[in-house]
Amino acid sequence: MPVMYQVITPPTPIEDLKGVGPKLRDKLLELDIKDVNDVVFTLPSGHENLTVMDLREAAHNDKVTVAGTIQTEPALAYFRGGKNRLTVFMEINGMYVKVVFFNQPYLKDKLKVGETAKISGKFQRHKLEINAQRLIYDDSGGYRVKYSLGGVMHSKTFSKLVAQVFENAIFNYDLPEDLKGKYRLLSIREALWRLHFPENPHDINEARRTIKFYELFIFQLQLMEKRRRERVRNERYIVDYDVGALRTFIDTLPFELTDDQKRSVNEICRDLKQNVSMHRLLQGDVGSGKTIVAGIASYAVKTIGEQTALMVPTEVLANQHFQSFLEIFDGLLNIAKLTGNTSKKEKAGILAALRSGEIDLVIGTHALIEDDVAFNRLSLIITDEQHRFGVNQRKRLNERAYRKNVLYMTATPIPRTLSITTFGDMDISIIKEMPKGRKPVETYWRRFEETDEVLDALEAEMKKGHNAYIVAPLIEESETLDLKNVQEIFQMFTDRFGEENVELVHGRMKPDEKEAGMRRFESNEKPVLVSTTVIEVGINVPNATFMVIFNAERFGLSTLHQLRGRVGRSDKQSYCVLISDPKTENAKLRMDIMTSTTDGFELSERDLEMRGPGDYFGVRQSGLPQFKVADLAEDYRVLEHARMSAIEYSAKMEGDG
Repeated sequence: MPVMYQVITPPTPIEDLKGVGPKLRDKLLELDIKDVNDVVFTLPSGHENLTVMDLREAAHNDKVTVAGTIQTEPALAYFRGGKNRLTVFMEINGMYVKVVFFNQPYLKDKLKVGETAKISGKFQRHKLEINAQRLIYDDSGGYRVKYSLGGVMHSKTFSKLVAQVFENAIFNYDLPEDLKGKYRLLSIREALWRLHFPENPHDINEARRTIKFYELFIFQLQLMEKRRRERVRNERYIVDYDVGALRTFIDTLPFELTDDQKRSVNEICRDLKQNVSMHRLLQGDVGSGKTIVAGIASYAVKTIGEQTALMVPTEVLANQHFQSFLEIFDGLLNIAKLTGNTSKKEKAGILAALRSGEIDLVIGTHALIEDDVAFNRLSLIITDEQHRFGVNQRKRLNERAYRKNVLYMTATPIPRTLSITTFGDMDISIIKEMPKGRKPVETYWRRFEETDEVLDALEAEMKKGHNAYIVAPLIEESETLDLKNVQEIFQMFTDRFGEENVELVHGRMKPDEKEAGMRRFESNEKPVLVSTTVIEVGINVPNATFMVIFNAERFGLSTLHQLRGRVGRSDKQSYCVLISDPKTENAKLRMDIMTSTTDGFELSERDLEMRGPGDYFGVRQSGLPQFKVADLAEDYRVLEHARMSAIEYSAKMEGDG
């Protein structure tokens, strides 16, 4: 299996390069440049074309490099704060052009009337003016390559090191010839050379296209190798569940499964019957009914007398799942809950029952991976919102399994691009269809000045006996952010509706305080809940029909959608009101998108476009690749081709083997 950025062997260390002494070596090591592969894959951060162009062919706002004759003495003007502007008029391609340099007063003595000067900058065509960025002394033309080197050395010096590597090193790895021919790709050596030493824009574009494909192709091969290693065939992995008992159980449910739920159940059950360990991701939009699918899988395992563990990231979510499973199974499963707040006495009883096999399903937080937790026969592991757990945490639970079958669940709709890259080693089941009778949540955007109208609408819902969520972005006042905080909003609602009707829950409260507050809200003892985003995932109050999100512009699309998913969980019409006075076009766009669709998968694609992949989940996604050129938000088509090519290539290699 090739290592992505190791194309030269042996990987000569940087200290063996001519001109790299101990001091420079240490500085390069700080930049994580250790050998010749790191040198050639430290790609330019920018390319500046120094070839002189004809200004008559330039469009408005183009970045241009031009040469002309200086017509006037340069005039220097100073402003407040020591800033200055240098203005000179030049004759360029028969046009009389105003050239302005900002904060470069030292150029005054270098611009002489009658002499020729070469400059680069942005052309304001309608004003015949160039906002010049620099005066160019190099007459050779071509491209100036820039590197981000943290001040270690000049780009020109580093470029000499790159040239030295290309002159002496042998590139031992390349893309397969048939793929290069099929997609008209360059060799890896040629692509890297053109990025470091381009001659024209076409060179750069073709080189970037090749490296994008290469990165995505290698990454897909690595995912397939990981998948192959994890899917070890073993007869012990087969969960030979009682099909008849499972069908009877499904038939007794008080509702009919949606087509997406049925398909997901069939896919999971088919996996359980295989002699290969299951690694499946169950993706479902908020409220789509993932819990019942997980429950059916748990019951399948129960029919052969074995156990399921469901690990969730928070105490609130553990409590919610525990209540949901108790309602669904009604004594058909022996279910326990294990969290950090479980008393010593209760925990001792649960641990004993787990070891004896008496417990069929245990639901818990990180407490499930503590050293004293042991199972009788753990045959199915379900991890909810798995991206909130570290790789080692998931691994610790997996190591305790008798049959290694893992089902990951997420209520975060994941863009297809990220599904392929971050979960490409898993099989994926998707639930898009909402349970029958659900009505789409009506979403509105209102300004702060319209808050009173929003409160009137909320009061109308309360009079119907319904609950309402009020979401605030902060716990305390912030001196740097002009946001409504949760205490201030709580006061606003108690003034309007009375303390007897308004509950407050936030992340800094003790778990038992939060739980008590949630119980008062769920029972409708206090119909209005003012909260931070602790309610984002897992809360299920079907009677809640109204949500208000203050300073909605502070949240990403995915978080807003997760929050909105707390209402609309029954056949009652529900509403979500975004209160926001957005200051940027991007923030306004988020409000427009949220009010235009309730499709979480469509929103996830838009969110990826707007935010980029680096922190899509709100926490750094472990395993998310950091590519040199490929961009997961833009290169979906390239990724698809690379994935299919990797599948074909892997199959061919296995066949040849």
